[in-house]
Amino acid sequence: MSGRSALDAYADGKAWWETSISEIRRNSIVIRGYPIQELIGNVSYSQMLYLLLCGEIPGERKARLFESVLVAGADHGPRAPSIAAARMAATCGISFNSCVATGINMLGDVHGGAVEKAMKLFYETASEADEAGLADEAVVRSRFEAMMGRKEKIAGIGHQLHDDDPRVTRLRELSGPLIAEGEISGRYLEIAEAYRLALEQRLGKKVTLNIDGISAAVQCELGLPAEAAKGVFALSRGMGIVAHAFEEWMSGVLIKGPCPNRDDLVRYTGPSARQLEKAGEGSV
Repeated sequence: MSGRSALDAYADGKAWWETSISEIRRNSIVIRGYPIQELIGNVSYSQMLYLLLCGEIPGERKARLFESVLVAGADHGPRAPSIAAARMAATCGISFNSCVATGINMLGDVHGGAVEKAMKLFYETASEADEAGLADEAVVRSRFEAMMGRKEKIAGIGHQLHDDDPRVTRLRELSGPLIAEGEISGRYLEIAEAYRLALEQRLGKKVTLNIDGISAAVQCELGLPAEAAKGVFALSRGMGIVAHAFEEWMSGVLIKGPCPNRDDLVRYTGPSARQLEKAGEGSV
């Protein structure tokens, strides 16, 4: 972002809104230069999303790989805060679209932000290697040690539930033929694996890429911008949010809080019982 005000830009001769994405006129809709009627029925959802974001239509094989990322991240049950929030909102009787929005609004840097962080790390690693004329593995080792020194977490590695995530395995399998045939380079998948291996060796125990790590590597292979990752994940997880919110909304159950009404789940940690002092008797 330039930080310039809209009025300054407008005063310099720019239109109030400028977009290279779409041109909408009476009886005409053009997306990135393509008439909408030519896109409808001829491009997939993932091709359309890529076109909107990146300006070009990817080939069918790349588009299917991108779509596989969207499918892989669609749902992780009520363990996921976004799903739980959408379901809890549904029990409060608000409109269905508001339930969905509640879940989407839970996605941010902590829940849903690891893909962006991992993509930035992978892109920066490759860029540094190219600029310095070094092997990717050498840059991985250097950046890994620096991150460990700062006690930074490496995004995209490790999972509290899965130690052999089927989503990761499947996305690797789908990427393999595209690497072999030159559709994608495989470079970012190798960089992701190098970070995983470095952490595994440091900890002395098995660690795995998680869905964020493999999704980040695949999206880097496809040339998607890291800054768009949270939006892409919102579209992916949005499918699960819609389904879970609808299921809960249709159940008719009301006011389901974040946890059952049990004393061991909610614990008060404030002052012990005390009396309100009367005015003039030592109140602060």
